[in-house]
Amino acid sequence: MEFSTATTKQLELLQSILDFMGNAHELEAEQFAPDQVRIRQRIDGHTLHIRAARLQDVLMRADADGRSFVQVNFQDGLKILITERLIGFKPVARKAAPPPNTAAASKLPRVVTTPDLVSVLEAMEDAADSADRDLSVLRELFDSILRGAERAGFDVQKEKAWLLPYMNACPGLRANA
Repeated sequence: MEFSTATTKQLELLQSILDFMGNAHELEAEQFAPDQVRIRQRIDGHTLHIRAARLQDVLMRADADGRSFVQVNFQDGLKILITERLIGFKPVARKAAPPPNTAAASKLPRVVTTPDLVSVLEAMEDAADSADRDLSVLRELFDSILRGAERAGFDVQKEKAWLLPYMNACPGLRANA
């Protein structure tokens, strides 16, 4: 039997996430241990596990349209956003990414979600079919979303396989997939 190292405050933070999830329409929450929650996005089936011992703070927020969401801050510096529909996270650029003033870096959104992978993949397919020069920028965006999803705790092995047809089109990115 595994014992929890979560503090009372961390367990309260986890409970505040569960309380918010009571209003979430497209997310399912399951508390499978007193200090652990699994959140599943209905739109794509991706799940995220949250352990109370990792929590630093949970902030209730509202977007510009007044819709509520939760900002979850973890002790390791990771932040995620939980809305009523999706879990958002920051994309993570490769270490060897171009300087911030390049086209690839300028197209990185501040917050992404796992369904964004499908949208970028569709754009990559269109770019490949038309021999568009933006394919490498789109591939970098896809890679950044994958890395961000992994850092947040999502399993994106299936999505990594989607990149195989584009490896030859962007050979410089092959080693980092």
